[in-house]
Amino acid sequence: MSNCHDMKLGQVYVCEACSLELEVVKECEVCEKDAADCECVEHGTFSCCGEPLKLKA
Repeated sequence: MSNCHDMKLGQVYVCEACSLELEVVKECEVCEKDAADCECVEHGTFSCCGEPLKLKA
């Protein structure tokens, strides 16, 4: 599952259904806090084709 707190600069996330790839070029500025205190996490995850994006191996 990918949310902005977990996504780090340079990582690539992929949709396993259609192969769309997204590279993190800027990290979320709000996510410098601990995950429990992050205000963004509760807003859901990044998804494509109805499935969460996965970190590309």
